[in-house]
Amino acid sequence: MANAERVQHLYDRVAARYDAAMRTRLLNELRSRLLASARGDVLELGVGTGATFAHYPDTVQCLTALDLSGGMFHQAHLKALTLPFPVHFVQHDAQTLPFEDTRFDTVVSSLALCGIPDPSRLFAEVRRVLRPGGRLLALEHVRPPNPWLGRMADLIDPVFDPVVGCHPNRPTPELLRAASFAVEVRERHLGGVLVTLEAFPDTDGLA
Repeated sequence: MANAERVQHLYDRVAARYDAAMRTRLLNELRSRLLASARGDVLELGVGTGATFAHYPDTVQCLTALDLSGGMFHQAHLKALTLPFPVHFVQHDAQTLPFEDTRFDTVVSSLALCGIPDPSRLFAEVRRVLRPGGRLLALEHVRPPNPWLGRMADLIDPVFDPVVGCHPNRPTPELLRAASFAVEVRERHLGGVLVTLEAFPDTDGLA
């Protein structure tokens, strides 16, 4: 897919300096609190350089790390060497997950959902690979709740996405609910732009 290839090229270029740019105390604290709920067989979407790895608890049995960028994987492989559970790296598009149905107990995303070209297709795939009782855990930046800032995010999105590889105006909780997930926003920071959330497939179809 052309859009997926564009995202891959963007992140291949920034892989070597990505950790230095994204290392903040707030992000690390949010990852630690969010990932405390991860358990069993875990799939992480857009694993990047493995910034989440140090925050996984011992309730994780196995981690499947998926990303489009081979450059990012080089950094993540080094971090995986110190983990107490096996890590399997898969270079693939998140919109067509190469896994059987009901494969994972937990799906994780850390600042990755905003860059997926087709979120409805992605969320259908997440539903498919989650086991009954499974959950999606996500740390994301979302469309600003402030009306003026939200309009600004809409205006800059056509320029921001080609340059940075993500959408600043993506209403991720609302899109998950539209895809029949029950969504709990756990924390909101930076004026509601940065959120952590937990989402469960709604078996009744009423999210």
